[in-house]
Amino acid sequence: PAPCVAFASPEGRRLFGSALASGGLEGFFPLIQQFQTQNEPAYCGLATLSMALNALGVDPGRSWKGVWRWYDESLLDCCKDLAAVQTEGID
Repeated sequence: PAPCVAFASPEGRRLFGSALASGGLEGFFPLIQQFQTQNEPAYCGLATLSMALNALGVDPGRSWKGVWRWYDESLLDCCKDLAAVQTEGID
C-alpha cells in the first residue's frame, strides 16, 4: 500500500538508520536474533510467542533438541494440543 515503506528500500534503510542512530531499536536486536518462521500456517501465534520468550531469555525448563534449551513451536503444547492448533488455530 502507498503509505507503507519497504524495509529493504532506500527509504526503509534510511528510516532504519535513523531509528538506530537515535537509540530507538533496542528491542529489535534481541528479537531479530530469535527470528523464526512458522512451521504450520496456523502456528503464527506460536512462532511469535516462541520468538518473544527466547528474546526475553525465558528458560523453557526442558531441552528443545540435545542440550539446547530455548522455545520452539513444538514446546508450546501446554494449553492446546498442537494437532488441534494445526486445524483450528489458537483461540
